[in-house]
Amino acid sequence: MNDIDVLLSMIENPNRRKILTALVKEPQYPLRLSKELGISQQAVMKNLNILEKNGMVVSYQESSLIGPMRTVYEPSSEFTIVIDMRNSMFSTRMIELEAETEQGSDEFPQEVVDLKETRKRISNIDKRIEELDKERSKNIREKEKLIASVISELDDTRYGYDHRKILYEMMNEPDRSLDELSEILHVNEDTINHVIEDVGYIMEEKRRGGKKNDQ
Repeated sequence: MNDIDVLLSMIENPNRRKILTALVKEPQYPLRLSKELGISQQAVMKNLNILEKNGMVVSYQESSLIGPMRTVYEPSSEFTIVIDMRNSMFSTRMIELEAETEQGSDEFPQEVVDLKETRKRISNIDKRIEELDKERSKNIREKEKLIASVISELDDTRYGYDHRKILYEMMNEPDRSLDELSEILHVNEDTINHVIEDVGYIMEEKRRGGKKNDQ
């Protein structure tokens, strides 16, 4: 699954989030989910069907010691969703987990033999993740300031929203070619080039003005 719009539509429902929270711990059947989560079995089935239809869970039949065969559900995908909403930028993206190497593919690491030590290791991992999040936030803030500084070069009385719209996209997607930007923005490349020239001219004027003031 790689459609972020589908993923967001799946997890926006609180009952589906509760179901997924339970399923990632271990496979479950609807009746147990209903009792554990305090949700009607009808609602559980409805949401499980939606999740399965959209590729987030799979089901299989399992025998039961106390009754007939039952349908069991488990997750079928792993992902991380990142959403950034800052001044001058808004982005959503999905990060899929890298495939495990053959060396690290064992279900349980062999060196884990002590519960206390394992919890300590997990705590250290959480702290490293937190530090990475802080570093990421600093980098996002720097990006935000750079975008804002470029946009601020445009004088609203001389350049309108169309110029700013193109600049926003150029700054938020710096690795895209002009051809790709043209397709996203539904404008021709000449229009984008004109904006680049206008901003370059403005910046050059400011540099010259700054040099004169220094003299």
